[in-house]
Amino acid sequence: MPAIVGPIYIMSLAGDAAASFGDVFAISPKAVDHSGAGAGAFHSGDFVKVTNKFSKTRFEDIDVFDEPDWFNA
Repeated sequence: MPAIVGPIYIMSLAGDAAASFGDVFAISPKAVDHSGAGAGAFHSGDFVKVTNKFSKTRFEDIDVFDEPDWFNA
C-alpha cells in the first residue's frame, strides 16, 4: 500500500510549479524561461535605495539548449 513518505517541498507557487511529495526519483522541468536584468532591477520593498556606478547586462546564451524538456511529459 503506497504512503506519503518524507517532507513536502514546494518550489514555486506561480506559473509552472514543481512539488514533490515523499520519495522522489527525479524532478524535471516542464518549461524553461530566461530573464536578464541589470543590477538593482528585481528589488522590491517600501524604501529601496540602489546605487550603481555602471550596470551593463550582457544576455548572451551560447548554449542551444540549457534545460531540454523533450522527455518530460
